Amino acid sequence: MKEYFKVGVIRVIFIEDYEKLSLHGRIIERAFPQVKTVNKCIKDQPQGIYDEVTEKEAIPKILSLAEEMVKVDEVDGILISCAGDPGLEEVRRRVNVPVVGAGSATASIALTISDRVGVLGITDKAPKPYLRILGSHMVGYARPYGVKTTLDISKDLNAVISAAEYLKNLGAGVIALACTGYSTLGLAPVIQERVGIPVVDPLLASASVMYFELIRTHTFKDILGGSL
Repeated sequence: MKEYFKVGVIRVIFIEDYEKLSLHGRIIERAFPQVKTVNKCIKDQPQGIYDEVTEKEAIPKILSLAEEMVKVDEVDGILISCAGDPGLEEVRRRVNVPVVGAGSATASIALTISDRVGVLGITDKAPKPYLRILGSHMVGYARPYGVKTTLDISKDLNAVISAAEYLKNLGAGVIALACTGYSTLGLAPVIQERVGIPVVDPLLASASVMYFELIRTHTFKDILGGSL
C-alpha cells in the first residue's frame, strides 16, 4: 500500500507568492493526511477565469501544467481547482491519472445532501458543470453584489451572506459554492453558520472525489479484498 498519494493542484489564477499559491494544497493535506500536493498556477491571468474568453485563454495553460505534473512531478492525480472545470475532458484525454474538477465534484456531492440545490458563484450564470449535473434540482443561482472575479469575494461578507440567504429563501436545502475563491477565504463554514443550511465547499468536495479515485486506482483490492 502506498505511504502517501501525490496530487497535482492546478490554480487557474496567476499567483507569484508560493505561500498563497500552495494554500489550496495545504487545505487538502489537512483534510486528507495521506495526500501530499504539488501546487502550480497558470501564467498571465492575475484575475483568474471569470468568463468564456479567460477560460479559453486558460485551457492550453492548464493542459501544459497537467502534463508537466504527470511527467516531471510524477503525481498520482490532477485536481483542477476551478468550479468551471476548465479543460477537464481535454486533460483526461492527455494524461493517464485520475483528473477531478471542482465544479462537477461540488454539484454531485450537493445532490447527496439535498435535491434542492442553490448555487452561489461569481459569474453571470452558474458554471456549466452545475447546470449539467443539477438540472431541475438547481432551485436558483446567485452572485454576491459587486462580485465579478474571484478577487472580489473578500470585499463584502454581508453581500455573500445576503446572496446565500436569497438561495435559502428560494427553498434550497444545500448551497453549492461555485468558485474556489470561497475556499481560499474559508467561507463555507461561515455561510453555513450564518444561513443555517449545509454548504458544500468546492475544494474539499473535489479533494474528496480525488481521494476516492486514488483509492480506486491504487488500493481498492487492499481495502476491499476481492477474493472471488
